[in-house]
Amino acid sequence: MSKPVPNFSFRREELLPLARLLQGHVARDLAEFKQLLPEEYGPKFLADYTARLAAAEALTSTRISRAQAQLITQRIKSTSAKLPQLLDHLEARVRRAQGLTVPAAAFGIKEVRQARSSGDMERLEARLNTLLQNLDANREALQAKGHPQADTDALRSLYTDLTQDTTLQDLHQTGSQGLTAENTTTLNHLYALMQEVLADGKSLYGRTDKVKARTNYTLRQLLKRVRTEREA
Repeated sequence: MSKPVPNFSFRREELLPLARLLQGHVARDLAEFKQLLPEEYGPKFLADYTARLAAAEALTSTRISRAQAQLITQRIKSTSAKLPQLLDHLEARVRRAQGLTVPAAAFGIKEVRQARSSGDMERLEARLNTLLQNLDANREALQAKGHPQADTDALRSLYTDLTQDTTLQDLHQTGSQGLTAENTTTLNHLYALMQEVLADGKSLYGRTDKVKARTNYTLRQLLKRVRTEREA
């Protein structure tokens, strides 16, 4: 299924002020629009326009969405940056420990380092989980070599934080894709009604009031006003 694309050529952030401006014009001229097209501009028209506008205004900004994703990514980087020193200290103790349930080379330290270097967070989670299992199984042997419980707790906390943020990131990325498609569909729905109003406005005033047709119901002129007000 293809993604919906905007049906308008101007910037998305210009659509809402443009829609509000046009809404004001058509609300003032509604009696004449109703006389031209009684069914289309009957009691339901303004309610429909307002509902479409409200739906567009309620959308989450994609700019905010991107900022949230960047925050999660930065937090993941900050969390994984704590790993190297913990691993260095653990490696020294594993190397000296006696009676381990697994060989020192298979304890999982090397695999955690490789996963972190690769940037594959799912792989890093799995390798950390294995490392924590080996730590739990060899607690006494490592404590005898000076490994504190605080270091194991730090690794477990790091694993938990990383798992939560990676899950959040995955959900956020999936949600953002859907949100973008949903945004586009909602904005197009609003713009479709606006196009009808603009066309009807030109038909209504194109010969009897050319100034009103140009200033109130011509897209180019309305956009010019919106952009001027934004700059001001």
